[in-house]
Amino acid sequence: MKVLRNSLACVACCFLALASFSIFASAYVGTQDKQLHYDLQTLAEWGYLDAAVTTYPVPWKGVAVSLRSISPEAMPFRPQQAYLRLKHYLDLNSRMQARQFFTLEGATDDVRFRSFDEGVEQTGKFTSTSEFYTGRLSGQLSVNYEKGGEYNFDRSFVAYQFGDWNLRLGSIDQWWGPAQSSSLIMSNNTRPVKAIALSRSTNTRSQSKWLSWLGPWYFTTQMGQMESQRTVPNVKLFMNRFNARPFKGFEIGLSWAAMWSGDGQNEGFKEFAELITFKAICAQDDGVCGEGELSKRGNHIAGIDLSYSTMLFNRPFTFYAQRVGEDSVDGYKITDNANLFGLSTYIYNAKVFIETSDTNIACGENENAFNCYYEHNKYLDGYRMYGRTLGSTFDSDAKQLTLGANLRFSSGDIMELYIRSAELNKDGTRSSPMLTKANTEDLLELSGFYQKPIGDWLLKAGGSVSSRKFEEIEDEVDALLYLKAQYAF
Repeated sequence: MKVLRNSLACVACCFLALASFSIFASAYVGTQDKQLHYDLQTLAEWGYLDAAVTTYPVPWKGVAVSLRSISPEAMPFRPQQAYLRLKHYLDLNSRMQARQFFTLEGATDDVRFRSFDEGVEQTGKFTSTSEFYTGRLSGQLSVNYEKGGEYNFDRSFVAYQFGDWNLRLGSIDQWWGPAQSSSLIMSNNTRPVKAIALSRSTNTRSQSKWLSWLGPWYFTTQMGQMESQRTVPNVKLFMNRFNARPFKGFEIGLSWAAMWSGDGQNEGFKEFAELITFKAICAQDDGVCGEGELSKRGNHIAGIDLSYSTMLFNRPFTFYAQRVGEDSVDGYKITDNANLFGLSTYIYNAKVFIETSDTNIACGENENAFNCYYEHNKYLDGYRMYGRTLGSTFDSDAKQLTLGANLRFSSGDIMELYIRSAELNKDGTRSSPMLTKANTEDLLELSGFYQKPIGDWLLKAGGSVSSRKFEEIEDEVDALLYLKAQYAF
């Protein structure tokens, strides 16, 4: 594990050394424009693309072959626009056209709730990104300069492809599940995890007679490391995701993440074996535990998600759900489960969805004890990095309902709108990290953005207006604006 830490620390040096090679294309779809992942979902929901699409990012391999076999002439407007955007980027890859990006973003305040492609991370940031490809090796180097003089290499990675598999080192945004505005287990709500990952290099149907029954499928297993500024520094994070489409319109996903080890903790093979076999251990300092005091090694969170698309009224309707739990007191029985449900369809040139989730989960068998979801009695920062959860946009102890729309225009412009209603930390104890004022809050928020390509520029302007109601202090209305400009060479 110390080798992992040292490898991640010097990954930037590897990128600089590789920069002398020819710069070609990205290994993944949508690392610079996440709307391309929505395009993949659109083609899959309309039945034009047979691929597993509920894990982000998706590799180009497999998708590229499928796109070349699609004829767009008879398509309705929305899937046709999705096809044309994806085909444009595929053509860039096929021509091995060099790409480098400069991105400048700024906001009047911190964005509280980040959906898949909404908002900015900092009130001021400049990013320089270079993509490269040489032989089986590909990746990108991103240098992010933040307001205040800090910088990092988030969203930098190098990937080596062998057969149908990729070995990746670095950090990259991820999104696990079919939801549009949040994911209960892995989202881009916070900065990406630095990790070594072994992943399938395609998300289409396997040619193997032993695996073809799965339909299109994707799998990734990763060993990552969390930040050093936490109560237990440098916690390891073991992450796994499998999703497949065994029959037309239906996709299932299985996710599992486990926090373990960290500075001052044992992190050998024995401890890792206990982690993945869910062995009961004694966590007491003296090593003496009575009946009922044993616990599992690490902090586990796992779940299942489902989505099903069917044609109604000449358009696809997609029903989806996600159930993610943590903690087990009896073998593999999960005690604390959160749920997410959603429905999406297409109206004219817009994809619209309604989605709800609830992380206001009681702890164990006590129905009145909350403040436990994403928490852990040893890893006191919980399932979070830099103060934001790796899962739900709304963190723990939150009930929310979101109505959203993604509109496309023939010019290539994109607009997204969200209306959110959320009840944060209803019991008023142990404040959720998403609270900035009182210990409980009722929120109604309108947010969105407009994205426009102009030549080599991709411009985005967005913002939000929030009505915030509190019990002990005066209600207030907040507003923020943000701008993002990207120039591609």
